[in-house]
Amino acid sequence: MQSGEIEVLMEIGQSYLMNKEYDKAIAKFSEALKINPHDPELYYYLGLAYEQSGRLEQAEKMYEKAVALDRSFSNAEIRLLEVRNRIGQEKTM
Repeated sequence: MQSGEIEVLMEIGQSYLMNKEYDKAIAKFSEALKINPHDPELYYYLGLAYEQSGRLEQAEKMYEKAVALDRSFSNAEIRLLEVRNRIGQEKTM
């Protein structure tokens, strides 16, 4: 039951993400994380939603959690480095 519920929440969240409805996507991914807080993919998608909505510090935290849970999660690591770079650029402006 929970596994199926997480999949549905993920699909809805991804749909919101693709439609640039970031707050709705964040809500769905956050809801899924309450069910399974050990899924690096959920943190990754939550990071994408935060990043695309301009909330870089929150995105950074989500990518860090994704990488901490799965050291081989290269997409999360790439996004983490990119977000850190963008945060650094903003601080120097």
